[in-house]
Amino acid sequence: MFDRPINRSLWTIAAIIVCIVLVGVAAGVWALSRQEQAVDLLIVPDEYATIQEAINAAEPADIIQVRAGIYTENLVLDKAVSLTAETFDQANPANNTTIINGGAGTAAITIPPSLTQIPSIRGFVIQGGNSGIQSSSAFIAEFNFFHSSVTAVNYQWGSGGSNRNNVYFKSADDAIHIDNMDRPLLIENNRIMYAGDDGIEVNLQDKPSPPGPLDINIWNNMIIGSREDGIQFIDFPNDPQDTNRRFVIVGNLIANSLKAGIGLMPNVNTVEDYSGADTVEAIRVFNNTFYGNNHGISGGDNLVAFNNIIVNSTGRGVWRVQGEANANAVVAYTLFFNNTADADQATLGVGNLTGQDPNFVALPNQGPDGAWETVDDDFSGLLLQGNSPAIDRGVAQYVAVSGEPIPPNPITGFTGAAPDLGWREFGSPIIITPTASPIPSPTSATPTITPTFTFTPIVPTATVVTLTPVPTLTSAPASPTVPAPTATAPSPTIAITPTPQPTILNITPNTAPADTTVNLTITGSGFVNGAVLSFEGGQGIAPQIVTTQVVNPSTIVITVDTQVDAAFGTQRWDLRVTNPNNSFGLLADAFTITVTP
Repeated sequence: MFDRPINRSLWTIAAIIVCIVLVGVAAGVWALSRQEQAVDLLIVPDEYATIQEAINAAEPADIIQVRAGIYTENLVLDKAVSLTAETFDQANPANNTTIINGGAGTAAITIPPSLTQIPSIRGFVIQGGNSGIQSSSAFIAEFNFFHSSVTAVNYQWGSGGSNRNNVYFKSADDAIHIDNMDRPLLIENNRIMYAGDDGIEVNLQDKPSPPGPLDINIWNNMIIGSREDGIQFIDFPNDPQDTNRRFVIVGNLIANSLKAGIGLMPNVNTVEDYSGADTVEAIRVFNNTFYGNNHGISGGDNLVAFNNIIVNSTGRGVWRVQGEANANAVVAYTLFFNNTADADQATLGVGNLTGQDPNFVALPNQGPDGAWETVDDDFSGLLLQGNSPAIDRGVAQYVAVSGEPIPPNPITGFTGAAPDLGWREFGSPIIITPTASPIPSPTSATPTITPTFTFTPIVPTATVVTLTPVPTLTSAPASPTVPAPTATAPSPTIAITPTPQPTILNITPNTAPADTTVNLTITGSGFVNGAVLSFEGGQGIAPQIVTTQVVNPSTIVITVDTQVDAAFGTQRWDLRVTNPNNSFGLLADAFTITVTP
């Protein structure tokens, strides 16, 4: 008499099981399609009321586009998404209209540790918070305007990435603060103005240190009016220890720092007192202009400086750039002019010029608003005129006492017999043409920066871009001894020829077995002669590129040796193409190397 109820129960259970299976299959199909579908665009506030809600809903590689307005939030950016303002001003980020206000919080944007891919932050005004951005994972920040934070960007252990084409204005403490770095970092094409302490402060903790050599590159920035040092390095107690970090400082204008343009301090002393620390990390300083600082460069047992201009220092041009016998420390091929003292307790090499006016185009001025210490103050005239004694007086490569060639590949692109001295080659643009990183482009959290040092002279065209000026610290130009512009001097308004941004669309073939040699064809756009290619993002030894041929702007052919560390098994590698102007394109998971068990 229980047959019918039992049958009904069985049918019910079977129906439930079928439903569960169908739901599971549907979820699996959805998840698979999610992986294969195009990147999603999430719009704030149209689809999500707050930026944080959009971050929470996003998947890696998604784009979060934020419309103009004020967003008072303390964001946690814990995914490899592209966070971008809907519109922004690449030439002058101070005009941006999408504001992230961190208020009194710890940070406007916090990037937590252990992200395996790189998020990007582009086109915002970032203000408030103790830090504008505080990061413990690598990230990209570009075309942002930072102000009204204690520290604008705070890099901690685990962080790194690219910091480029931003404007920093009047941070209460450091504009960029670097603590205990263990990942590569590129700081380029920024305008860092009136930092309350240092423009860039670098702390050289040695517990722990990076396990192997680590590059931190500071290229093509304007660092103006810092209340202490333009760039400050801070050693830690006991005898100096090499913490495996290497610094390349090239193409920068460092002006009107109240203390040193570049200052090295011992024993965790963050208050510049011209100790001139005997820091042993490799610091390579070439083709920079130091103008109107108290000291140009102070300290460094392993600091090699050449192809620089150091003028109008109210203290010393260089001080304590020296080391023990056979140390690399040296200042060579440098023009000194109108310093209270050119050099003191410093090792001077060959090629230095003294007492010769560099003949700049124009003195600094207050810009259109007629007031100093505002965002439109103008230092753009500190370029060489055609009669400058600094023209053709540098070297393409300097060999240190240790035999190290600096840079590893000679400088290229100069117009005369040799590179000029100072931050810009005669006839080159005031700033490097801004170019954005590809969107979307979630990349490996261990970026590789390939140094390529090249000058890019330009020919004026009908298209003229007026560059945003940069502030000065004093209430008047730093020194009347630099000649004012004459009727024949070039205008500080420079014509800029746009530079292509490389984009990678495809790589053929996209897989190969380990321990073979294979020819690959890369298709895309914006490729130029001299482009450098590299594989990154995998584990162990990266595939080695043996030859590179740029066939045309859309095609590159490379020969690759696929010898890798078999212990890591089959791996996918990202491919980066870097043009000579340091703009780059990156294709994630571009190439797979298979390892047979």
